Amino acid sequence: MTTVISRVYAAEATAQGVMTALREAGHPEANFDMFEGGGRGLTAKIVAARVSEENAKTYVKMLKEDGSRLIVMRAPFTPFGAARNALSIMDSVESVQAKVETETQYIREEPDMDLFIRQKILMDHPRFLTPDMNPRANADRGLVSAAMHWKILTKHRTKRSAMSGTRFMSQRILPFKLLSDKPRKNSVISGGRRMLYNPSVD
Repeated sequence: MTTVISRVYAAEATAQGVMTALREAGHPEANFDMFEGGGRGLTAKIVAARVSEENAKTYVKMLKEDGSRLIVMRAPFTPFGAARNALSIMDSVESVQAKVETETQYIREEPDMDLFIRQKILMDHPRFLTPDMNPRANADRGLVSAAMHWKILTKHRTKRSAMSGTRFMSQRILPFKLLSDKPRKNSVISGGRRMLYNPSVD
């Protein structure tokens, strides 16, 4: 959706001030035009700025009569709020009331389906989003960090605790001894008693 805002200003200085404000607000130069009376093909030029032909003819008559200036602003759907911002700037100063049905028109933008048909990305390039067309090409590439020269992997360090962090920090967070502090047993049987073999029992 494109919002086409057209306003007629009585003085050139006022129109120039509006255009300066649009530039300072970040609107691209290609999105707005200023027209004045005189010259051939003025109606066609205004229509090319995406104003309806009926409105363009009315604006041409106004520009010839009093030497006023017409500004046409085309605000796209994105970025969001661009149309509202442009409308606020163009209405911040007094404009000449035009005898048209509406000075703000909304044009629905249709997608160019022929573009998708010509490209045929999904049909001709099933691996279009992959690094390359060879399925086995990634086998010899190694780690991404090495390929991109990223130093993100640290050397292995032996930890003294099963918890992340230092021994001091783990004891401060949880008030019990570490696994490494527990004395080791000499026997796998609880209590450490020995089992004696008695042949007479057999």
